[in-house]
Amino acid sequence: MGGAVVAVDSGLVAGSVGSLEDALGLTADQQTAIGFSCGGVAATLSSPLTAATCTSSNYSASRLRIPAEGTEDDVTNPPRIAPRNLFDLGLGVDNLFHSDKAKVRLRFSVINLTNREALYNFLSTFSGTHFVTPRAYQVHLGVTF
Repeated sequence: MGGAVVAVDSGLVAGSVGSLEDALGLTADQQTAIGFSCGGVAATLSSPLTAATCTSSNYSASRLRIPAEGTEDDVTNPPRIAPRNLFDLGLGVDNLFHSDKAKVRLRFSVINLTNREALYNFLSTFSGTHFVTPRAYQVHLGVTF
């Protein structure tokens, strides 16, 4: 009759930002996309962070896991998209009116139930940067005969 799906993603490899210097070399838009901040000050579209405000001990990225300075390794410790949990919910009935001939199917789904904002991939060679879909509702009505 219905079900819930929990999607757990441990983070795709995002090889383009392996150090503080790589993060500082990003555009303001790219720094904002990864949730880059230094000393509690977040990058914005109009104000990217620079080496003047960032040190190796005061930077972080909320949507990207940058390895500690000097530990980045493409095989054993690559930069990754931050892990995330997403919840989807689906309810439905395959024979709404319990008939033997024409069957009416009704389904309702909520994608990203908690409306979590998360990065899906970053600077991917083939598709660029994408975020997880915001909360979406779907209704399906079908008839089989």
